[in-house]
Amino acid sequence: MKDIELIKKFIAKYNMNKLFSEEDINYFRLSSYSKGENIINTNDEVKDIYFIISGGVDIHSFLASGRSIFINKLSPSELFGDVEYFGNIPMLFDVTANSDTKVMKISFENLEKNMGENYRLWKFLGMTSTQKLLKTNRAILLKEGFNLKNILALYLIKNNYVITFKSLNELSQELNVSYRNLTRVIKYFSDNGVIKKERKSILTLDKDIIDKHANEI
Repeated sequence: MKDIELIKKFIAKYNMNKLFSEEDINYFRLSSYSKGENIINTNDEVKDIYFIISGGVDIHSFLASGRSIFINKLSPSELFGDVEYFGNIPMLFDVTANSDTKVMKISFENLEKNMGENYRLWKFLGMTSTQKLLKTNRAILLKEGFNLKNILALYLIKNNYVITFKSLNELSQELNVSYRNLTRVIKYFSDNGVIKKERKSILTLDKDIIDKHANEI
């Protein structure tokens, strides 16, 4: 009963009432994961679509060389497993909880059997999957073609050489990079007098250096 109430609150909070009926809620299962725990791995068979209720996940990909690339960060109410469903393929990436995380999941079987006529839901899933694929493709292209110094420099220029943010976690999500790599590049630029990091902002001190890095993109 407690799980059902939590799922109902999530659906109401994110205005998903038009997607799921009261009966549909009974087909969901709630799962919890600890920070750092793998939820699903690359090439695993996917049987469910996962909706993030609380916490969040990091998406990583491993290249043939063995190098791991941070692809994306997902938070409530984002989902995963949808692309694999539509493509009828194994999991494309490693999915790891980046904090204590709760997800509600529904099996492909229940989705098709009990919600096959729910056109609002299928439209939502199709739009979400397309947007996520476009975002992921862009992230991979940026990461393979340019380093984070270039990306941060370009973002500074786009914001008139000043970035304001609520937290570095939020900024890392906006840039679609890992928190660790972002803090490393900020320290590099700060130590070299290129930027000044304040509590909620980054100020450009040397526009020529920032322009140089941005022009490499």
